Amino acid sequence: MANYLITADPVASFQPRFDTTLRLMAELLARGLAVDYCDLLATDPGLPGERYLAALPVQSVLNADPTRTPCVQLGPVRPAAAHAYQVLIHRKDPPVDDRYRAYARQFARLPAGPLQLNAPAEVLRHSEHLLAADFPAYAVPTVHCLELAALVAAVRAQPREAVAKPMGECSGHGIAFFAPDVGEPELQVYWDRYAGTGGDELERGVVVQPYQEAIVDRGDLRILVMNRRILGSVARIPRAGSRLANLHQGASVRAFDPTARQLEAVAAVAERLTPRGLYLLGLDFIGDLLSEINFTSPSAMVQINEVMHKRAEIELVDEIERLRRARGFAP
Repeated sequence: MANYLITADPVASFQPRFDTTLRLMAELLARGLAVDYCDLLATDPGLPGERYLAALPVQSVLNADPTRTPCVQLGPVRPAAAHAYQVLIHRKDPPVDDRYRAYARQFARLPAGPLQLNAPAEVLRHSEHLLAADFPAYAVPTVHCLELAALVAAVRAQPREAVAKPMGECSGHGIAFFAPDVGEPELQVYWDRYAGTGGDELERGVVVQPYQEAIVDRGDLRILVMNRRILGSVARIPRAGSRLANLHQGASVRAFDPTARQLEAVAAVAERLTPRGLYLLGLDFIGDLLSEINFTSPSAMVQINEVMHKRAEIELVDEIERLRRARGFAP
């Protein structure tokens, strides 16, 4: 039985240019560690918890190489119990919709013992769009609007321009910019398209933040943290004519050195969240203000490696192994 299980989307959806999971697989294999993979889309999250966790369809990871096609080679499918693994690394990509939450609820039922990264029960408790607001001394002011009237009020309250983000979207999709005096019909159209209905409160509504001018020249700054250790940092700069700094929206990358204020925020966030099982964190800053905390499937490690001329996956696995051994598992 492998020590590690990685749960993720189908490997056919991996994007070698961006994919953190692929580098993580490769580093684990390079250390001689046995790694299995579970395609979450091949599982039925509607099963009773005991049945779901007792016979996951897993495959041995035989090879992982972003320069080859296919980038991952797998062994045959076989059933395996989740509790038989020492470490489960959950890498399902957002959006955090009903299906995502169904998978997380299943793994949250797993008894204590295996290290789960990140802890599914904690992932279910928070939103990446909202968690930064739990650290108001460091964060961009954030309003979660659960009704149209709240969206209108939040936009009107901004001193200049408002940035709106749908709770159910990621990678820059659905982000819009509104002047404080925008017509209510325009906000109604946006609300009807993106606010969502029903489901968990963390899946519904719209987040509003004041627009930060620093996004254009300094970019969206990602600091990747594992078990309180900073793995690296990268600035994502919007393409010409855009104010979206997401890599999937055409942003470029460059190196940056975190400021003392950013490092202070990183320490405060990691100190509170790491003991809860949110070990791997992608903290996003605009200027010195924290805008989001990514914990579902934090990325940008490939870009960090590119601009810092390093292999952050080595430090990432070092920290995972440190946590694994701390639980009493043999080397």
